[in-house]
Amino acid sequence: MKNPEKINESFLQTLMRAILAATIISIILYSIHVIPFNGKSKILEYGVIWIVFFSIFFIGHWLELFFINVIKFYLPKNIFVLYIVRIAYWFVSSIPLFFIASTLRELLVNKSRQLSNCWSFGFIYIGVQLLMYAIMQIRLNKSFYNGVY
Repeated sequence: MKNPEKINESFLQTLMRAILAATIISIILYSIHVIPFNGKSKILEYGVIWIVFFSIFFIGHWLELFFINVIKFYLPKNIFVLYIVRIAYWFVSSIPLFFIASTLRELLVNKSRQLSNCWSFGFIYIGVQLLMYAIMQIRLNKSFYNGVY
C-alpha cells in the first residue's frame, strides 16, 4: 500500500523547477551585483551564479524529499520534535550543499573556498526554507508550518 504522505515527483519536473528557480534568482542577483567577481566576464559571472544556485536547488530538493519520504517516518509524531529535527536537518544538509556550490564556484572562477561562510550559509538556507514553506502555506498547500511537510 502506498503511503499518502510520501511525495513522488518526476525527475523532469524537478529539473525544470530547479532550472526556472536558478534562472530567476541568478538574474536578480546578477542585476543587483550581490556577488563580486572582480572584473571577470559578464557571461562567466552570470553562468557561475546560475550553476551555483541550480546545484543548491536541485540537490536541496532531493535532500528535502529524503527527509519527507524517509526520515520523518522514524520520528515521533510530536509536532515540536518534528520542527526541531527539521530545522536541524536543514542546517546539516546545507553543509554538503555549501561544499558542492563552493567547489563549482572554485572550479569556474579559480577562487579559493571560504570555509567560514559555511555556518552563515546554513542559517541562510534555513531562512530560505522557512520562506518557501511560508509561500506554500499562504497558497494553502501542505507545508512545514502545518506539520505535514
